[in-house]
Amino acid sequence: MEKKIQDVLDRFSYGIYLVTIATPEGYNGMIASWVTQCSHEPPRLALAIRKNRLSHAQILETKKICFNVLPRSFAGTIKNFKITHWKNKFDTVGYSLSEGGLPVVDECIGYLECAVEQALDAGDHTLFIVRIAASGMINPGKSPGLTTLDYGGVYRGES
Repeated sequence: MEKKIQDVLDRFSYGIYLVTIATPEGYNGMIASWVTQCSHEPPRLALAIRKNRLSHAQILETKKICFNVLPRSFAGTIKNFKITHWKNKFDTVGYSLSEGGLPVVDECIGYLECAVEQALDAGDHTLFIVRIAASGMINPGKSPGLTTLDYGGVYRGES
């Protein structure tokens, strides 16, 4: 992408979410910022994930994900989900399992458990359209949700 395009896109503000996955080999969590609601009825979200990510393959395999809506106070902790060894990502956080067996971080504001309905090619990313199957508020009194503004102003998904 041209630098002048990226410079403008860096000024967009996005939420920062923890997307969790349960595979037969263990639990994984990835930082996601390209997330949006795309339907009221039925309730659906859209999530864009780079095709070369391990989480991408895991989502295609399991067809289930869970969005953890995080408070601003989680900004330092979320960096633990960028480590190379995916099976160790939950070693430093408390969590329980959703109705469908997906990790829900104890500190999250709330969660949305989803089933993948469509996977659409979107260039170097896949756009996953997911239907919300279950949800819950865990800490409704926590601070507002984590955004790119709390994450150093930019999240390009690098590294």
